Amino acid sequence: MLSEQEILIRMFMAVFLGGLIGLERERLYVTLRAYSAGFRTHILVCLGAALAMVVSEELHFQFKGDAGRIAAQVISGIGFLGAGAILREGYLVRGLTTAASLWAVACIGLAAGAGYYLAATLTTFLVLFALVILGTIEDQVRKARHQDVLCIAVCDHPETIHQVGSLLEEVGIIRKIEVEKQLQENCQIMQVAIQFKPHVDQVLVLNKLAAMPGVYRVEQQR
Repeated sequence: MLSEQEILIRMFMAVFLGGLIGLERERLYVTLRAYSAGFRTHILVCLGAALAMVVSEELHFQFKGDAGRIAAQVISGIGFLGAGAILREGYLVRGLTTAASLWAVACIGLAAGAGYYLAATLTTFLVLFALVILGTIEDQVRKARHQDVLCIAVCDHPETIHQVGSLLEEVGIIRKIEVEKQLQENCQIMQVAIQFKPHVDQVLVLNKLAAMPGVYRVEQQR
């Protein structure tokens, strides 16, 4: 049988560890205004999983039943809650990381409820490392690979096209140039895939392009 002190330690450990991960997810909501399972949700998941583990142990001591039967349902049951954290916007899917963090928090709660404090604490800090440190690295990699598409309507004159190309080469790396279609005689639309250099004022670049002689329209597509 577990003592009352042992049960209190396990429950408060689950609240503390779940809250640490929940704070990181709450930060995501505040900065991006993205609907996400945050501080309270992660605490509740971790605490509920810990309670399930404690009850499983108590039932095992009292009735000699399977100690893992109730706790095992947490792993499969958390999938329904994780599915609620996933949002689809057209072809874009959001919330997969939050759903994974909920599943990880449930496992941490089971470990805390079983008394594996070292495993629960270590896993918590590894999860935070993946969310914060590796997440920052991932964002930097994505920014480095990000490119914009400029749709530029220009007159069909070599000098104008050369001036446009020269300006774009100064402010970024041109990945691809295509002529989409002819609007009218001596006029064409250029689609330029460009990766802007860091700290480049894109609005200023677009204004410079639009002010060039022979440039009729400039649009930026993301």
